[in-house]
Parts: sequence; C-alpha cells; structure tokens
Amino acid sequence: MSAPELHPDLTAALEATFPGRPVQDVTSLSGGFSGAALIAFVVDGAPYVAKRFALDPSDPERAARESACMRIASERGVAPRLHHADARTGVTIMDRIAGTPLRPTRDPAQIERVAAALRRLHDGPPFPRSPSRMDFLRSLDAQCAALAGAGLPAELVRTVIELERVSAPHAHAAACHRDLNPNNVLVAAERVYFVDWTHAGAGDPFIDLAQLGVFACPRPEQREALLEAYFGRPASDGERARAGLARALALAFYAASFFFVAARLGGPPPEDDASRPLAEVLAAFGAAPERTHPGVVAAALLREMRQEARALDVLRGWS
Repeated sequence: MSAPELHPDLTAALEATFPGRPVQDVTSLSGGFSGAALIAFVVDGAPYVAKRFALDPSDPERAARESACMRIASERGVAPRLHHADARTGVTIMDRIAGTPLRPTRDPAQIERVAAALRRLHDGPPFPRSPSRMDFLRSLDAQCAALAGAGLPAELVRTVIELERVSAPHAHAAACHRDLNPNNVLVAAERVYFVDWTHAGAGDPFIDLAQLGVFACPRPEQREALLEAYFGRPASDGERARAGLARALALAFYAASFFFVAARLGGPPPEDDASRPLAEVLAAFGAAPERTHPGVVAAALLREMRQEARALDVLRGWS
C-alpha cells in the first residue's frame, strides 16, 4: 500500500518537528465524526500521530483552544506527549500510545486509574473558554434540519434547556475534556490517557464524569464506584444529585450527536431495533459500529435521558 498524499501543512509540520530525519510507515487513520485528517507514522523507531483539522469559520478560536488544552493536558500527563501544535494550520503531532480504548468495566483498579487521571486533569491549570453546550446543541439542530428537513427532537431540546437552567447555579468551571466517549480514553500499561481534544475547554467536571459513565459504567453501582474513586470517599447526596443532572445532560448530547450522524446517512433506523435497551445497543455498537444504525443508538440514548430526567424532579428545589 502506498503512503497517503499529505496536505502541505502536515508535510511542513513533520519537517519542522523532525528535521533531517526520515518519516516512515505513514498510514491514514480515521478522524472520527470531526472529519480531521489523522496519520500515524514512525521516526527513528518511535510511533507518532499527526492531526490536521479544517479550520472552522464559525469557531475561529478552535485551533488555538485545542492546542492550548492539549499542551496543558500533556504537561499534566493525561494526554500523549505533544511535540508540535500550530493554531494557524490546525496541525498537532503527538506520541502514539500503545493503549486500548476504555470498555465497560467493573474492575475497581481500572475505575480507580481512570478516575485518578480525570481528577488530575480537573485539578490542573484552567483551560480557555469554549462554545457552550447550548451553542453546540443549536449547531447540531440546524445541521440536522439542513440535512434531513427536521431538527433534533423537540423533547430533547426542551429537556436540555430545563436541565441547564437547573444545573447552572451549581456548576463550577474546571479544565474539562468534554467528549469522553470510549475511543477517547486509552488505557495503557503505565497510565490512562485522554485523546481528541476537539471539544475541550472550561466546563463542568461532573459532565466529564457523566460521559465516562454513559459508556464505561452502564450500571448504577459502577457509576457510584466511579464517583467514589474520583472523590476518594463516598459521594455526598449533593454530589450524587449533580451527577444525576450531568448524566441526563450527557445522554442528551450524545443522543443529539447520533441523531446528527443518522441525518448525514439518511433514512430511519430499522423498526425492529427501535426499542432495544441502551446497554444492549451500546454493546452492539462498540463491537461492530458498522452494523448498528446511529439512529438506533440515538433513540436508546434519548429513552435513557427521558428516564433520568423524570427522576430529577426532586432537584427543582435543590440548593
């Protein structure tokens, strides 16, 4: 297989980072939903990854923000070591980690490692501000409408607005990843790393915890163990309440993301898959994404969001 043709910005970054050293074994990787260009390569026997994403006119600060967040996270030891970051071109170069994506686990030691890495991120230097969750939701709503003739489900949007209203007085900002789906958490022999900092910025740490819980801790007792590992003690009633709010929001935003992917593909999900439980759907999607329609995942996440939101009525007078 021939090496992929590289964008001039990637070529220039490789030459600047590894002057006079041959770049070998160049292969293309999937850039996920973001559409970024990703390549893996080897220099002097060491593996690296380079990323270039198209600059977004609607978010002109994105490249600078992502570079700043990656640099801080790298220095904190929770992201791969960063070798190059250019906000002008959107190119970053980092170590390629020999790790495996996080999968659902009941292993207390692994939950502890993940929680410790997340706490280290949150306790570190602040991240720059990023677009709000509502900005992101409105963008997905508009894109779904443009692609499929209909925006996100009205129930989803109404629920997010209400949850944001209830949670806003209790949230505080920390350095957050803001997209901790399983493929963005790599478990390596020596530590846990977070990758893909596209959405990183100042945010609510409980949302990061909730995102981990959606995919890696599908059972309530697993999410409780994650909270206890994160705080180093049993969670208080107030912390559990904040975690419940954050879980409903995390479910809503991942549902919105999958509705967007379904709109890009076109066509509704299969009827016989319309009511499968979330844990079953996520397990199938993790095992074979190409066999699970994103609309099925979106519908399962929406149902779970609805259940979580109904259980949060007690929080309307929470203080």
